[in-house]
Amino acid sequence: MREQRSKGPRLPPGISFAADGSARETAPSSRPAQVASVLQRALQDRIVRGLSDPRLQGMVSILEVRMSPDLLKATVKVSVLPRDRGPLSLAALRSAVGFFRSSLRETTSLRRVPHISFELITPPEEAVRD
Repeated sequence: MREQRSKGPRLPPGISFAADGSARETAPSSRPAQVASVLQRALQDRIVRGLSDPRLQGMVSILEVRMSPDLLKATVKVSVLPRDRGPLSLAALRSAVGFFRSSLRETTSLRRVPHISFELITPPEEAVRD
């Protein structure tokens, strides 16, 4: 029977061992930022051109996409104008997650399409005009 060897302790992200055995910090990866940028462009395009849900009303803008370090989860922060259309538009986006994932699978070269969650960001109060 073959003996299983332990891979050793798991290190937190951003830490690795140097050749001399000492622990050192590694530079953060730019891959999550690259994937977030690809997702943001593809999702904005799909919202503008391919989503025909009557609940999606007003102007929907993707403000930010945050990726988990393992690239398996994406949090998409959106803004909807006028504000009163926000909750209804957010419900439409959340119900279309499967559509977005299948569309991303076809239009991008990502190996794994992340799980997408949407969050509504309310813009700050508009400046009062004199």
